[in-house]
Amino acid sequence: MRIPDEEKFKRRRELAYIFLGIILLSLLVFIEFRIFHLLPWSFSGQNLVIFALIQLNLILLLLVTYLVLRNVLKTLFEARASRISRSLQVKLVFSFLLLSFLPALILFVTSHQFIETSLEYWFGSNLDQQMEKALIEARAYYQDREREILLQLQHLEKKYLQRTRHLSSRMLKHYRRKMGLDTLEIYDARGRLLKYSYTRKGPHQKLGIPPSILNQVLSTGTPVSETSNLRNRVLLRVFMPTTFRKQTLVLAGGKFLDPGLEKLIKDISSGVGLYQQLKFLRAPLKTSLLLLLLLVTLLTIFVGVWFGMRLARGLTGPLQELALAADRIAAREFEVHLPEETPDEVGVLVRAFRRMTEELKHYRTRVEETTRALAEANEELKRRTAYLETILFNITAGVMAIDEKERLTLINQRARELLGLPRVQEGPPLKQILPPELYEIFRELKEKIPRDRPAGQPLRLVRGDKTLVLGLTGVRLPEEAFPGYLFLVEDLTEKERMERLAAWREVARRIAHEVKNPLTPIQLSAQRLRRRLVDHLSPKDREILERCTTTIEKQVEELKRLVNEFSAFARLPGLKPEEHRLSEVIREVVTLYQEAHRGIHFRVNIEEIPPFLLDRDQIKRVFLNLFDNAIAAMGEEGEIRVEVHREGEWVRIEVADTGPGIPPEIRPRLFEPYASGKGGTGLGLAIVHSIVQGHGGEIRAEENLPHGARFVIRLPLRRKTAHA
Repeated sequence: MRIPDEEKFKRRRELAYIFLGIILLSLLVFIEFRIFHLLPWSFSGQNLVIFALIQLNLILLLLVTYLVLRNVLKTLFEARASRISRSLQVKLVFSFLLLSFLPALILFVTSHQFIETSLEYWFGSNLDQQMEKALIEARAYYQDREREILLQLQHLEKKYLQRTRHLSSRMLKHYRRKMGLDTLEIYDARGRLLKYSYTRKGPHQKLGIPPSILNQVLSTGTPVSETSNLRNRVLLRVFMPTTFRKQTLVLAGGKFLDPGLEKLIKDISSGVGLYQQLKFLRAPLKTSLLLLLLLVTLLTIFVGVWFGMRLARGLTGPLQELALAADRIAAREFEVHLPEETPDEVGVLVRAFRRMTEELKHYRTRVEETTRALAEANEELKRRTAYLETILFNITAGVMAIDEKERLTLINQRARELLGLPRVQEGPPLKQILPPELYEIFRELKEKIPRDRPAGQPLRLVRGDKTLVLGLTGVRLPEEAFPGYLFLVEDLTEKERMERLAAWREVARRIAHEVKNPLTPIQLSAQRLRRRLVDHLSPKDREILERCTTTIEKQVEELKRLVNEFSAFARLPGLKPEEHRLSEVIREVVTLYQEAHRGIHFRVNIEEIPPFLLDRDQIKRVFLNLFDNAIAAMGEEGEIRVEVHREGEWVRIEVADTGPGIPPEIRPRLFEPYASGKGGTGLGLAIVHSIVQGHGGEIRAEENLPHGARFVIRLPLRRKTAHA
């Protein structure tokens, strides 16, 4: 589950605050350690406890301070961001802050004065001096007993050791009793007990000398004292070095001290140390108490602020949620979260708001359903409109509609092309966009249209050197829906031309059939007459016969050629397309005519085009007919220009001559049989047109300025792979 960016930012900010707090706390602890190291106190157990309490109070103080400031600032920011109950929330929080702050301030001042007075009373007297004096007196008593034992040992050394020759336990016991000692011992230099004497009350076992004391006595040559506990009694022993017959010995004398004296000395010493330590801790203790007092004060303020915020949120929270819900409803979001209902006035407001939301949600659902139905109907209408527009703007017929006031309401591109109209928008009157004579035709047709069926009439338009045969049909539109008229304009030029061409082909077929049959008998009869009569006639009659039969044969051959042309035109053979290079076909025909017509200059510009599907013989026949017509128009002198270029997936071929050109009156019917009226069969251009159309191409005739004619042919680039 991905955490939102806002949540990530919040976590990073909290980690940054924690890290910063740890750094500040560590720095503060370091500074306190440095300060306490400068003071004459040690980090003993009690000191560490006090130091830890100070740190704990400081941490709690910082935490409560942070909570108080955070709640106050949070209240201010929330009040600024909120547009509902801003002043009420701030007033409630700061009222509770003031109510909790004043008593806490009075308590803090009073407690602070009490702490100052108590600490002054505790640490202001001379108790430490009295305790030190008692400790000095107790230690003086201890030192007097030590000196007393040492003097007795010195006396024993003079009276006994220096005068006797042998050490005797009896004599040692005698001197112990005489000197009032409880223990008397003699050790050699290796710490072995040579002689000893103890009182009846103890000790009950040999004491011995500690090695450290033995080494100290022998190395320094000075007496050393030691205290030890024996059955809850304190024994003070003094060890003194001496010599006996050139042998180093150690005398040890001891007395039992009062058991309470040692404890008293220790207690007084411990009390003095503790008092001195507490005296050094006066400032830290005061600081700790003040921090604790501040903590209680801030905690009181925090409780007041928290309670104020709690009460303020209880009052203003539902109002704020209602305001946010109102904003979302205004933004058409009816799935809103409303506060829980309570038995107070806010609950009444929430219930009323919830009822209003449910009603708005219900109305919105109904509006959405209606809007959705309208949108679906609109989309369906758009689809139908787009469908009809696609049909209207892509059909081969022109469509035009006008209203009852003859204003143009609909026209497609084909109607503009057929009628030669500019690209105008719907709206202007028909009289403004149509030429006067064409407008009259439309107006007359409109008046003739009955209410229950369409009406139509033919129309011929001369467009430059081209005559268009149009079919104009009009129909009345339903008055309850779209009152007006709808006109359909169809181009019948090609249809009429194809009908005439079909008629010519039928005529050519019949002529070829009727004329071809008697031609061969006529030719054979003329040849037979010449063979039969040539030997029986005079030279003069023979010459006449020869001339007549020759004329008959020539005319028969001419008629046969004419019949063959008619037959070829009547049934053009089916195309057999194969992949050929057009340039090779053209150059082959050009070479043929260059040899036969020396006075004709051929200028050829052919772009190299890959092989494509064409009927080689039929395309060759196209150029033969075009060259024949050009030479017939120019005579034996002139220029024929052939250019071939590629235009995308088409090949453009231009054949131009420098002859007299094409008369304007025959240009509309140029590709029909016998349109030119010149010599020849009159079928050449008709055959060319049929072959080009059979290849899926188109051909048109243009003027070759400054003089001459130019034929433009466009053939599609089809290949076997693409064709398949």
